Amino acid sequence: MKMKSGVEQAICILAMLATQEDQKPLKSFVLSQRLQVSDSYLKKMVRKLVVAGLVESSASKEGGFSLAKPSSKMTMLDIFEAIEGKESAIHSSHLAEHVFFTNDSVIKKENEVLNIFYDAERLFKEKLNHFSLDDVLTSHDYEKKSFDWESIAREVN
Repeated sequence: MKMKSGVEQAICILAMLATQEDQKPLKSFVLSQRLQVSDSYLKKMVRKLVVAGLVESSASKEGGFSLAKPSSKMTMLDIFEAIEGKESAIHSSHLAEHVFFTNDSVIKKENEVLNIFYDAERLFKEKLNHFSLDDVLTSHDYEKKSFDWESIAREVN
């Protein structure tokens, strides 16, 4: 299974929003600058997070992007599916049927193999569903901190 780099970027975007001082909305240029991606690309990424219900967008002078729900309620599965989609990554062309002329024992084996892949995908998603964004941002020896990402962006320039 190949995961798009967008999943990692989405986790970083959400982590920045979760750690933004006073939960103030962040402008897209601050996020894109920090992630070192174009502003137009970042807006496409954040749009997926908005559609998934993870991020809110407000268009005003003080607006920008903010979390749509607490980071403790946002799972790694939510983030993964926002970028990768909810469809299964397992797709069969049923090549064995073509190659072996509908031989029942081969088709049964093909179904067994497909079920192994479906089970693995289910376990993968179950594991992702057990970890929240907060779990990534905190641990027993690390407390979630807050940052003023806008002032950090100004300092970098």
